[in-house]
Amino acid sequence: MKKTRLAVAGTIILFLLLGLGNLFAQSAEDSKFQKLLENYLDEYWKFYPTAATLAGYYKYNDKLEDPSSGNVDKRDETLKKFNGEMIKIDRSKLSVENQQALNILFDQLDLEFVKLEMTLPWEYNPLFYNDIIINSIHGLLTKDFAPIDARVKSAAERARLIPGLIKRAKSELKTPAQAYTEAAIKQIGYIIDFYRNDVAGLVASASDANKQLFLAEVNKMIPVLEDYRQYLKSELSAKSTGNFRLQDAHRRTIQRLSGAAISQEELISRATNEVKAIRMEMLLACYPLHKMMYPEVDIDKLQGDQDTIINRIVKDIFDKIKAFHPTAENFVPTVAASADRLKKFGQDTNFFPVPAENLSIKPMPLYFSNLGLTRLVGPGAYDNGGNYSMEIMPIPSDWAPEKIQGFLEEHNNFLIEVMTAQNVFPGTFVPLSMTRKPSSLMTRLFPNMALTLGWPLYVERNLISAGYGDYDLRLRLAQLKLMLKSVMDFIIDLNIHQGGMTKDQVMRYLTVTGFQSEAEAERKWDYLVLNPGMGALPYVGLQEILDLEKEVQMTKGQAFNRTEFITKMISNSALPPSLLRNLLTR
Repeated sequence: MKKTRLAVAGTIILFLLLGLGNLFAQSAEDSKFQKLLENYLDEYWKFYPTAATLAGYYKYNDKLEDPSSGNVDKRDETLKKFNGEMIKIDRSKLSVENQQALNILFDQLDLEFVKLEMTLPWEYNPLFYNDIIINSIHGLLTKDFAPIDARVKSAAERARLIPGLIKRAKSELKTPAQAYTEAAIKQIGYIIDFYRNDVAGLVASASDANKQLFLAEVNKMIPVLEDYRQYLKSELSAKSTGNFRLQDAHRRTIQRLSGAAISQEELISRATNEVKAIRMEMLLACYPLHKMMYPEVDIDKLQGDQDTIINRIVKDIFDKIKAFHPTAENFVPTVAASADRLKKFGQDTNFFPVPAENLSIKPMPLYFSNLGLTRLVGPGAYDNGGNYSMEIMPIPSDWAPEKIQGFLEEHNNFLIEVMTAQNVFPGTFVPLSMTRKPSSLMTRLFPNMALTLGWPLYVERNLISAGYGDYDLRLRLAQLKLMLKSVMDFIIDLNIHQGGMTKDQVMRYLTVTGFQSEAEAERKWDYLVLNPGMGALPYVGLQEILDLEKEVQMTKGQAFNRTEFITKMISNSALPPSLLRNLLTR
């Protein structure tokens, strides 16, 4: 008996020792991976010091990007070395969190290879340099992470390096697309205005010595920027014969940023069918409105095929409601008022979570506008906390009167309500602010773009049925138009960058099939050319969320609760869809 007990005890001890051995092995592999990750990120921030400052990694605050061919080649070698080390990591011995981080790291590494081997922005996109010229110093002076004098010292050092960066731009830029150069020419004027008119106010509280040192460097820099603007207008514009279509790089970028389980072919099929379905829903919403607004027209006797009838009836309604719009001066305050109403709706109904953090809404500085309507500014991934603001594109004063009128009619009072839900509040603010709390460093640094952009589309699609706007059919029509926009943006983004869709084709598609104004259609063409992927990713994320919703509904049956689903989806950090699916369906 004693021998048996001793044998059992020995077996238990053996199992315990084996378990501890596995634990130590896992800890060793986790430590190995963490060291690799730290080294990768430090090298990443060394190559992109401006992005490092924005992320809250302040080690390289006095450095500036060096896109010389020698440094780019060195970066390529570094990435290949990291890739080789990552392949050697035993995934099975990593913690769940580190397995997720490894997946994200592989995607980020591949995105880096796309830049280094395919898109080469330092050679083919002057906006790459504009971004550094404005953000390198603006980020230091507007982020309150250190005493003002320390930040001004770093800003002075970066200002000293900017003329060298501009010299590098002149030598490295080859044959960019004309669209990139035209956008860079327009933006650089606003950037020069920032350094001439705004920057002194940002350093007003610094000591006189540091302030004078910095402003002296800025004064040296401004003539160099003026010369660079002339270079863009004359020399670079003349040789801007490159192709803005990314082709294979676009497809690869979409896949890495989304981690989508749904193939692009399947997404295209869904989008094509959805365009037809949404247009039919728009007809149904317009039917009672048309009878009320146009009592003299018997719409049941209209002649033509289905598309012709839909185009006529829906356009008639938009022709009526487009008159209800804000003034150009009141556009941003109108959006802010809509955000307040949506926040109150979220608080009153619990339909979507409302973070404790406040979101201030303000006009977007024109030096940050690349035709995007909104820009979310918040704390970096390394920052412990900070303020959030949503910047709204003001209507540029140099727009022609008919362009301003077209923009305002497009963004009438009804569309603004749902546009605000999608782009401002809850917008991307709610998912990004909430995913900071439980997430790892890697998910804070590289949140899944598709899900982050798709979540507000999902919320907005369910907003009217949840009672927002008291079931106003005009609001429902605006919602459907925005839904149609998101589907068409996906189709156009893919057809521009992976196909050969022309501007005329895009304009006709958006104005006729999508009921958009000429001004909005032209803005969208320019935006998608300059921001490849940003039209496709929201729809990709939405479709992943809709598939996930079906799976959760099947699992929970009648116990499924949409409000709970909406909240839980963004409470598990912005993971790729496949990883999020495991968390929500188990």
